[in-house]
Amino acid sequence: MRRAKLHILGLCRWSYPSQTGAFNNRGQSLEEIRAELYAPERLDTRLFFFERLVLPSLRAQTDPDFTLLLMMGDRLPEPWRGRLLELIADMPQIKPVFLAEGQNHMEVCRDVMLAERDQGADLVVEFRLDDDDAVAASFVERLRGLYRQLRPIYKDAGRCAVDFCRGFLFRCESDGSIGFEPVEARLWTPALALYLSPDHKRSLLNYPHMRTWRQMPVLSLNTRPMFIRGGHDGNDSEIGRRKVDHFRFRMEKLPDLAQADFGIDLEAFERDWKALMARSGGS
Repeated sequence: MRRAKLHILGLCRWSYPSQTGAFNNRGQSLEEIRAELYAPERLDTRLFFFERLVLPSLRAQTDPDFTLLLMMGDRLPEPWRGRLLELIADMPQIKPVFLAEGQNHMEVCRDVMLAERDQGADLVVEFRLDDDDAVAASFVERLRGLYRQLRPIYKDAGRCAVDFCRGFLFRCESDGSIGFEPVEARLWTPALALYLSPDHKRSLLNYPHMRTWRQMPVLSLNTRPMFIRGGHDGNDSEIGRRKVDHFRFRMEKLPDLAQADFGIDLEAFERDWKALMARSGGS
C-alpha cells in the first residue's frame, strides 16, 4: 500500500488586529484595537513567550517536514517586526504572513490556511499554536505516524482529529514568579490537530476547538506530556484561571523533561521572566 502524503500545516497568530469584537479586544475601533495590541509592554511579553516557548519546541521537532504560518498585521511596528523576522530567519518551516488589518478573523485565517495547502497531498493535518504555546519535539512525527491507525476512521468520516490532552501549564505571574502544573485538559488548542482533505472548504479555525468532538471523531491521547501553555495576564482566553485536571508527575524532573522533550531551558525561562517583569513593573 502506498504511503499517504501528509502536509503538516500550522498557524500562529501574532497580535493580528482583526475586526472589532473579536476575542477579548476592548477597543471599539480598529485604531483602539491597534493601540491595545501594539502596546510596547504587551509586545515585549508576546515576544518573550514566542522566543522562549514556541521557537525552541519547533526547532526541536524530530520530523522537520512541516509549515507554520506566522500571521501578523501589516502595520506591526518596529522593533518587534524586525525582531520576529530575525528570530525565524534560520527556520524555513516558518512562513511570515503580513495581512491587511481589520479583516474578519475567521475568514482571513481560513483563507490563509487554504491558500497554503499542498493540493498534491493526500491529507492536510492542521494545528494551531498561540504565541505562548509549545509542543513536544515528537509532535509532527507522531501526527504523521498516527495516520496508520486513523486511516479507517478518516476514510469513514471524511475528517478526524487527534487531541494530545496531557501537558503543562506555566502560570507566569506579574510579580515574576511562575507556577508549573501538570495538566490534563480536553481539546485545548495546542497539540490538537485536524486531519482534512486538501480540498476541504473549511479550516481548523472554523471548528471551535472545545466542540471538535461534535464535528468529527476525535482520538484522545494522554500517554505523555505533549504541550506547554503559558498562562499570564495577557492571555486572550481565560486559560490562566481555568480549572483543569492534574496528573501525577515528579516536578523535580520538569527541567530535564522541558529540555529533552521541548528544547526549553527552564532555568533561563524563569530567570528571564523575572527580569522582564522587573523591567516592566509587573505590567
